[in-house]
Amino acid sequence: MSTRIPVLKFGGRVLQGHQRFGPDESNVVEQCHKLATANEIYRLVEQKRNEARAIRLREIAEDFILPLRAEGIVPAIVVSAFDWVTDKLDQLSTYIAPEPVDREYARLLMSGELRANSSLAMMLEALDCTAYSMTGREAGIRTKGGAVGALIQSVDEGYLRHLIGEGIVPVVAGFQGYYRDSETGRNEVSVLGRGGSNLTAVALAHVLDQSEAIMYSNVDGIYDRPPSVYDDAQKIEEVDGRELFQWPEFPQVIQQEAVEYALGCGIDIWIRSGFNPELPGTRIICSE
Repeated sequence: MSTRIPVLKFGGRVLQGHQRFGPDESNVVEQCHKLATANEIYRLVEQKRNEARAIRLREIAEDFILPLRAEGIVPAIVVSAFDWVTDKLDQLSTYIAPEPVDREYARLLMSGELRANSSLAMMLEALDCTAYSMTGREAGIRTKGGAVGALIQSVDEGYLRHLIGEGIVPVVAGFQGYYRDSETGRNEVSVLGRGGSNLTAVALAHVLDQSEAIMYSNVDGIYDRPPSVYDDAQKIEEVDGRELFQWPEFPQVIQQEAVEYALGCGIDIWIRSGFNPELPGTRIICSE
């Protein structure tokens, strides 16, 4: 019987929290009006956002990770970038070059996840929980398909298992890996495409011999229709992963490639609320 190693993935909105600028964000605009320069406004907004992120990361640690450590369980954590960060980095690249070189574009985008996973690892350490942030390459995620829009080819989980065996919580940057460049003969970083952190979590669950990967999202599950549009939308407790490909529109809460990968290796995916650990969410059955 395999050791229980919960694989938990936290999405960008979950990492950022409901309040992007802290508990007093309703007063931020008023505070900005009192400042004299754009630079002062920028500094205030960034300060408030960083304060909000620190508060939220502490909540995630205390609500989802530390309870497992108190039971002697070491989870493997996967994170997306903070909310909107990938969009901002993509926008930056557009202003620099309409068609950026794939190698540099991948390195720019992957920096968002690196900020998030190192921040969460720092918070865990501050709470006396030993943790290591890891790039996709350090987590052993080898890809195919070049630097951008890559797919996972294999995962060498040796270092992950070593850390977990030592009681260290690995916090893996999702959405990224590495590949062997046939032209240079060197290993280069790659990104997996939007929503790629879901794929990262499923792949890690597979190589760690787990039966499921848990995706903590800003929604509490999958609905039969968009609840923001339809008042009578119903949450689904369980759905066959194959069935999702027959829907008129694939659920936005989960990456299509992640479900395909999960079906290929028999890993169930559990979509749950990242703000209320008690809510059951929706289980995507991929193991049958």
